[in-house]
Amino acid sequence: MLLLIIVYLGIWAVSIIAFWFFINESDAMGYSIMVMWGILPVTTFVISLIIGKNNYMGKRKWIFSVVFGIMYMLAEYATFSTANMITFKKINAPQFEMILVGIIVSIVGMGIGSGIKYAKSNL
Repeated sequence: MLLLIIVYLGIWAVSIIAFWFFINESDAMGYSIMVMWGILPVTTFVISLIIGKNNYMGKRKWIFSVVFGIMYMLAEYATFSTANMITFKKINAPQFEMILVGIIVSIVGMGIGSGIKYAKSNL
């Protein structure tokens, strides 16, 4: 379980670092598609699937969906929103609706993982 958390946080941190150190203005759209709509959701889904399949933390595993949702929102806030705030010298509020996107991806992954566990135990 700890390894899964470390892997997720590592991928999340590398995506933020990549934005600030390796992406320029012309790469922003590609970064958004690749990371915000590709790598982070897929990572969230796969790790949630593993958590659900192995039933880590029992019924409390669903709390991770909220954590994944918050981390997804923070990824956007730490990249595009912060760049916008620096450029225009104003403070933007986080887009809290981004939390819902991360939660939904995680719930689907955990649901499928839990379904796999249930199906295997009933065979």
